[in-house]
Amino acid sequence: MSEISPPDSTEDLLEGAGDFPRISDLKPSLLGSALYSLVPVRRRIVMENLQQAFGDRVSEPELRRLARCFYSHISKTIGENLAMMVSSERRIADQVDVFGVEHVLKAAEQNRGILILAGHFGNWELSAVAGMLRFKQYQNRFHVIRKRVGLGMEGVIFGRFRKAGLRVMRQTDALTKVFDALENNDAVIFIMDQHNVVGSKAVEVEFFGKKAGTNRSLALVARQSGAPVIPAVSYRRPDGRHVMNFHPPLEWISADHHREEIYLNTLGYNRVFERFILDHPDQWLWGHRRWKLETQRPTRRRKRELKMGRR
Repeated sequence: MSEISPPDSTEDLLEGAGDFPRISDLKPSLLGSALYSLVPVRRRIVMENLQQAFGDRVSEPELRRLARCFYSHISKTIGENLAMMVSSERRIADQVDVFGVEHVLKAAEQNRGILILAGHFGNWELSAVAGMLRFKQYQNRFHVIRKRVGLGMEGVIFGRFRKAGLRVMRQTDALTKVFDALENNDAVIFIMDQHNVVGSKAVEVEFFGKKAGTNRSLALVARQSGAPVIPAVSYRRPDGRHVMNFHPPLEWISADHHREEIYLNTLGYNRVFERFILDHPDQWLWGHRRWKLETQRPTRRRKRELKMGRR
């Protein structure tokens, strides 16, 4: 498996993508096309995000085709997750092929714990549960930091994780729990591809050429602990089977100043995500408002103007 080295810029990544991207190879399902046309949940957001990522490199008809493929992917994911609720552990485990475990094992030899860089790729819930079921010797040694969800879904989602041996960390006092897990040489999964409000926990970092509020916790923990950061991605193959792929650890990017190191390494994490998205452009969470900075700033500015009595 080749090592991931984040490119210098998004432009370098896009130019190196060859026949960019392989949208013509993707085929939307009838259900996905119907959902796109008849149930346009967040369709405007999906199209705006696709436009931001691909710009004029992809034609408007191709973007719409990609959007329909995304809706097809979401519909398949929902069906798979519903089926998982009534499936045996063996059936769930048999749906996913896991690669790159040797990188996790080698990283564990450093005895500093392991940090997993992950996002919402493929069917991330099925792949995570199946991955644990496939390797029972690692049960309860992987931790994931998750926000609390509605009470109705809390037991459904997190109960499935816990039963498979994937431990869930609440965000309250998460940092202390992360370092405790690393001291035990456990692995901690950081979900890093969603918007975070810029402040104490997040910084503005480019993602597909536009600033996005990105959690800086992973870079902070990696810097302080020295634990290796291993990118992980899941995706669905055309035959319906799933892949969970662990890549070699990323090299730490050094700089003269602490803040610059945090920024550069967080930028590197976003570059890795960009590459994963280009590999399977229909299987990322395009319906999420990843770029909120542009909509937040005018609101805050307007509040300041009103407070000062300006029109």
